[in-house]
Amino acid sequence: MVSPLTIMVLVAYFAILLVIGIVAMRRTKTLEDFYVGGRQISGWVTALSFFTTYFSAVIFIGGAGMGWVWGLPIVWKDVPSVIIGTALAFMIIGPPLRVMTEKLGALSVAEYIEKRYDSKLAGLTATVIIFTGMFFYTISLLIGMGVATEIIVGIPYLTALWICVIVTLIYTALGGYFGQAWTQAVQAIVMLLIAVIVAVVALNAVGGLGALSTKLEAINPSLARWPYLNFTALLPFMLSLGFLGWGNPALILRFFSIKGTRAFRWSVLIAVFFVAITSLCINLASPVARVLYPNLPKPDAAMPHLVKDLFPPGFDAFFLVGVLAASMSTLTALLIVMSQCIVRDIVPKIRTLPEKRAVMLSRVVMVVVALICATLATSPPPMLVTIFAVTTALLAGVLVGPVVYGLYWRRVTAPSCACAMMAGFIAVIAVCAYGGFQFPWTYYAWIPAIILSLALPPIISVFTKPPSEELLSKIFAKTK
Repeated sequence: MVSPLTIMVLVAYFAILLVIGIVAMRRTKTLEDFYVGGRQISGWVTALSFFTTYFSAVIFIGGAGMGWVWGLPIVWKDVPSVIIGTALAFMIIGPPLRVMTEKLGALSVAEYIEKRYDSKLAGLTATVIIFTGMFFYTISLLIGMGVATEIIVGIPYLTALWICVIVTLIYTALGGYFGQAWTQAVQAIVMLLIAVIVAVVALNAVGGLGALSTKLEAINPSLARWPYLNFTALLPFMLSLGFLGWGNPALILRFFSIKGTRAFRWSVLIAVFFVAITSLCINLASPVARVLYPNLPKPDAAMPHLVKDLFPPGFDAFFLVGVLAASMSTLTALLIVMSQCIVRDIVPKIRTLPEKRAVMLSRVVMVVVALICATLATSPPPMLVTIFAVTTALLAGVLVGPVVYGLYWRRVTAPSCACAMMAGFIAVIAVCAYGGFQFPWTYYAWIPAIILSLALPPIISVFTKPPSEELLSKIFAKTK
């Protein structure tokens, strides 16, 4: 039976989010407001929004399940996320992308690719890839929310799933990007506090980090020291997580919305701090579950069991809020990106809509897509991180080359990027299919995707017609 405290905490949390969504709705009048906050989001809100979009329920549920499987080596999992995906993304990708997307009038990543390369084919290819990746990413998020709620507080999986979807839809559809960014700022603080508390209590339960290492080594030496268990599969997954900050549209859309390039100078510090501390804490706590529950049938249940057994009654409600904050913050970003794919990237090619009607259609599309994803999430797979790995391979591999080359290389051509995206997409699906969409092939799929994404554009550009000087002058003026 659900405790009164749990109900009170959840109601209070949901109420805060809904109030923010209603307030944000008053500022959302145009498509630019709805999709990128009018490009007026402050640096600190952008940093927190980036952090919560990066880490969803996957870090608390699927990521913790990986800690149960791999042990202490999982501590290294998010080093690329901190260095490549956050620090370097804010310094290398962020500022030029902010300038160029405003110059092009691009409100989505696919629109940026289409206008940067002056190619409808490149834009449509990017749209298909982005929507596919976001769609399955959303399903994995919804599964994470439902599983955590079911285990921790006893709410049936389907009930928890639909409550979370409805609440998220309300404040996101109403407030658009403003509602998304401001709720994410609140959710970021919640996530950080919960992660730190869980790490301290979990490590204390086994006698500290040294004792944890000793106990893991007694189970299997690979859980505590080199050679690590299945490290050849873990390494590409680690790197793909790092490159999410370069290719995931939900993440790099944060760079579209920030007030100006100066805000990147200190927002990167905030983002790195939150990403580093939160990921480290969860990755230290999750191997504790392997010691306490060596025969756990479902690795995804590792962290919920820790919270349920190690903490006093009532804390499970606060942990659940942390999981929901992680999931719902990312879910809002994914829903907006999928809405962009339809309303901004496809509909204008068919007919032109008035501004108000386009905003309304964006909200309707968001609701429809979310309901479809929730319906498909009613039968979750055994391990959440498997489906997440497929989307990571797509988003962190296929789109990286076109995004980066478009910012820094004038000679890159539209056919080269379109071919690179198509080849990368096919490679990911082919590798995953070859392995039955199971571990470790879902992790390996990122390798050919990133290679093709970075190697094909320079090669094909040599043999294809260069972009016109008129286009280049327009794009690169004042962006050097």
